[in-house]
Amino acid sequence: MTEVAAHSEQTSRIKRIRLDVTGMSCGACSRRVENTLNKVDGVQATVDISTKIATVDARHDITVAELCDAVERAGYHAEERTAGHDDQSAPAQKSPSIVARAIRWVTVGHMGG
Repeated sequence: MTEVAAHSEQTSRIKRIRLDVTGMSCGACSRRVENTLNKVDGVQATVDISTKIATVDARHDITVAELCDAVERAGYHAEERTAGHDDQSAPAQKSPSIVARAIRWVTVGHMGG
């Protein structure tokens, strides 16, 4: 029973941090950043090259600055991703869909006759 309590206490002291990483251009870059972050004691990280976001589960005592420093030692730049940043990118992702539908409507409309 004490093992369960200890495990529960450890997992409650983990925080999730998302970092925007710049300078990556390929899968090898993202693996390098991921491996560098995972060498930090108390960190479990994954890096998505398509979004250029590192998702880090870290002990409560690890700071964003420590994580950014680790990324910079690997040759890249990182800063914490804010919630507002996600919201700002959403409309830009929807715009091509609206434009594509308009083009499709015009193109298909003229084919009918």
